[in-house]
Amino acid sequence: MIAWTELSFTQRLLIGSMVLLTLLRWAMGAVLELSPPEALLAEWGRHPSLAGLPGGFGTAFFSWISTQFAGWTPFGVRFFAPLLAVLGSWVLYRMVSSLAGEKAAAWSVALLNLTPAWNQAAVFLMPEMPGMVFMLCGMAAVWRALRRASAWDWHWPLAGMLFGCGFLCWYGALWGAVSTLVLLAASRRWRRQWLRPGPWLMLADTVLFIRPVWQWNEENAFAGWFHLMEHLRPAHGGSLLGPLQLGAGWMLALTPLILAAMAWAVWMGLRRWGGSDTARFFTAYAVTPLAGTLAAAVWGGSHPLWIAPALPALCGLLPWAWEQVITERLEWKQRFQWLTVLPALIMTPLLMDTKVLRHAGFQLSVAAGPSREWRGWRTASTELTRVIHEAAATAEQDAKGGRKLFLIAESQRLASILNFYLSRQLPVRWPTPGHPLVHTVESALIENIYHTWPRYDYVREGRSRFAGCTALYITDSPGDSDPPPNVTRAFRTVRPLALFDIMTDGQSLRRVRVFACYQYGGIPE
Repeated sequence: MIAWTELSFTQRLLIGSMVLLTLLRWAMGAVLELSPPEALLAEWGRHPSLAGLPGGFGTAFFSWISTQFAGWTPFGVRFFAPLLAVLGSWVLYRMVSSLAGEKAAAWSVALLNLTPAWNQAAVFLMPEMPGMVFMLCGMAAVWRALRRASAWDWHWPLAGMLFGCGFLCWYGALWGAVSTLVLLAASRRWRRQWLRPGPWLMLADTVLFIRPVWQWNEENAFAGWFHLMEHLRPAHGGSLLGPLQLGAGWMLALTPLILAAMAWAVWMGLRRWGGSDTARFFTAYAVTPLAGTLAAAVWGGSHPLWIAPALPALCGLLPWAWEQVITERLEWKQRFQWLTVLPALIMTPLLMDTKVLRHAGFQLSVAAGPSREWRGWRTASTELTRVIHEAAATAEQDAKGGRKLFLIAESQRLASILNFYLSRQLPVRWPTPGHPLVHTVESALIENIYHTWPRYDYVREGRSRFAGCTALYITDSPGDSDPPPNVTRAFRTVRPLALFDIMTDGQSLRRVRVFACYQYGGIPE
């Protein structure tokens, strides 16, 4: 153990900053409402699995563990997010310190923790955070393996296992293994590694972790693969407008000045590819996922957070460029650094929640703000609870006195957040703890993650447990659309029951509509 007095001033400053940041992120995680993606992770944790329709099952294990001791609360779901951010920062510091020195390592940690993308994942539990942390650990293992002369160095298989664990948490972490292959293939210095068993052991371990996902897809008509392709397939062919939209999203995810500085650092890394191990290493791990994301944007599908696999490498590459390229004028280098960093201190909290700007007088729409995803769900659950009690008062009873009433949400997003906030004491049909309190619209095809739960159209011993019951169909989609045909066909009568707006700052955040669906008779063949 290293004593506190033996640490440098920079190290002590970083440790103190990370402690304060962790406490602040925990406080925010306890106060802010849960978002639907986080609620979905919490629901996944009730049915542990290594594979399914989308990625993120590994992240669900973190929420399952934390809710066991921290409770079924937003803080309980998010407990590990700030700790994972600390772990990722520490790994990045150690790796950059080995590659480019302590000063560059300190700047890399500062940059990482100033970006809105990292801060959002450090407060709200998102699959990207554990995916990036495992990918970072895998990158560090690869660097240690490259520094050693042993052909059987154990860091190679360790890197494969870390990339595989990251893949199970978030599919984007697979870019770690792909970037390693690009690094070895494009580098004359390290190309001879292909003649050694190390990289092949890394690949074998990575494939071992991919196997459960492949096997699940084989057993389910490759539903996960087609689900992914739907996000990548363009509606009307590829377009150059996609990269422009992606670039605008990256400006919000990283802030414009940090994005511009990182683009410059990538250019300098490519120029000095042949003369610097640091440039070669970080550039390979930055350019490979960036090129893949830009190609996906041209093809038709992209998301600003797809920059996450490249983010750690970019945060390591930029300080290296500052230290190695700008060497003549120290004062200009310092101005460049602070001009990049200081605006992010202001922009990051504003981009995470625009409520401060509205209070300052800016006319911003509540519905278009980034906080819309997690705001207003407690209020919506309270209003729904009132509607459910009123509907239960008139609903029929079964032979045991239970109310013949159950709940259906239009999507897994809405079902997940309502499953989290609604009380289990509501007078609705909940046959077993294995059933969700709020179901999704059933389909013959696997359309969402709720296929792992017992369905309301499940027939046992010739009869569904929900036959003859009344359902409340809940939707918050814009417009006045009726329930879908596979709901209306399964019930005798469908009528509007309730409508209410969730308000914040005098504006409508979302509109929730409830339909009463009488006498469930089963979905016809």
